[in-house]
Amino acid sequence: MAEVELFVFLLFAVVVLAGLGLRSGVPYPVVLVLGGLVIGLIPGVPSPVVDPEIILFVFLPPLLYASAISVSARELRANAKPIGLLAVGLVLVTIAAVAAVANAVMGVPWAAAFVLGAVLGPTDPVSAAAVLDRLGVTGRAKTILQGESLINDATGLTAYRLALGAVGASAGSVFEIGLEFVGVAAGGIAIGLAAGWIFAHVRRIVTDPSLDVALSLLTPFVAYVPAEELHVSGVLATVTAGLYVGARSLDIIEPTTRLRTLAFWESTAFLLDGLLFVLIGLQVPSIIERIEDADELTLALYALLITAVVMGVRALWMIVIPKLLHSDTTPAERIVIAWSGMRGGVSLAAALAITVDGFPNRDLVIFVAYAAIVLTLVLPGLTLSALIRRLGLAATDTHRREAAEARLKLTRAALERLDELEDDAPEHIVQRLRDRYGSRVERLEARLDGDEDGGGDVTAAAQLLAEMIEAERGLLRAMRRERAFADDILREVERELDLDDSRLRARIQL
Repeated sequence: MAEVELFVFLLFAVVVLAGLGLRSGVPYPVVLVLGGLVIGLIPGVPSPVVDPEIILFVFLPPLLYASAISVSARELRANAKPIGLLAVGLVLVTIAAVAAVANAVMGVPWAAAFVLGAVLGPTDPVSAAAVLDRLGVTGRAKTILQGESLINDATGLTAYRLALGAVGASAGSVFEIGLEFVGVAAGGIAIGLAAGWIFAHVRRIVTDPSLDVALSLLTPFVAYVPAEELHVSGVLATVTAGLYVGARSLDIIEPTTRLRTLAFWESTAFLLDGLLFVLIGLQVPSIIERIEDADELTLALYALLITAVVMGVRALWMIVIPKLLHSDTTPAERIVIAWSGMRGGVSLAAALAITVDGFPNRDLVIFVAYAAIVLTLVLPGLTLSALIRRLGLAATDTHRREAAEARLKLTRAALERLDELEDDAPEHIVQRLRDRYGSRVERLEARLDGDEDGGGDVTAAAQLLAEMIEAERGLLRAMRRERAFADDILREVERELDLDDSRLRARIQL
């Protein structure tokens, strides 16, 4: 029962801390990681014992899949060169740099040092996105960061598996390691494509939203588990399956079902990330106690040194490599990309999953990894917002105009189709639809002309409609208090009001 109570407490802590972050304007991953550390330092709070394999199995597949299904495969292909350089080249250089420093300064054996480098190699998609989305950042910089954080998980964690396998064994030659890396990656991609194809076809048949959510939840595990059993990359299998399903979602999933499934994955990824941050915070005191001859000052210096290596390598990469390759990214984009190298949930899961038996300096490696994750989250997380505004990369008029133009084309296509069908439909229904779509055209044309409000009439109509919906809600509350109608009828009416309210909010955004 104690474990269940602790789990409920952790979930409550995640929600409270994330709420504080959202209200204060601080990216919620920063608040979660600091809050987890504070909770872990409270006397009497238990330090849960977590099976490392459970961490990898329960947390990694859904976190990777949730990121993959929301990324555009077309935009990834369009920015393949910078994404590939960051997701593969930078990760491998970072792993090597961290391993060299950990071996030379901290005295960690080479294989274990490479495990530390692999843990800190991949960046976190959630942390940077929390800042970029709040500021409305769009365009190439956001696409590159999303693609990098998705694909570099596969690079870093594939290297992590190889490094773990090398602990206590002969690592083999560079050629053998490289050949194994390619085989592991290729096998993972093949299994991921197969899993994605199978579930895409099954979900095309299923129309029930609840079953679709269940099938979506199974997909990352069906990709991950067989890949791991065959000793290929479960990470790449999960990412590949997510990319495949995400690219086919418009063809295989009905609109209402798709909205519900995406909402499920947003909530799931949020809770899993939050649990990881709080969970490892609870273990920090016991980790420090288990480090032999632990000295707080020495540990702090190790953490600062490894963090400086991780952030410094990224900054140096973004200064040198784009110039050498004549990249078309702007200086402002390169600065934001360089400063967005936060580490997060995936790195935490990998750190917690380090094998207990036979791993040298395990607790030292986990502590340094956790400290580096905290610092790479907090420093950029608290300053990235101001940096983006200073560089002028927040939401631009160009993006808003392009969005309005795309929606205007869709609306006009609908009106053209209505013209073709008007002879076969009642005149009053055709006129009602023409008025509805015509008002949308007016709003979008006003935005293209530079009117941010879309016209005074639109704003006034939206305010009136909002008041009307609120009047309906007031009467619905009274009906519920008086028990004038059955509860199932009132719930159905409430759902319709919620849909009307969501449509109103969408109209205001158009």
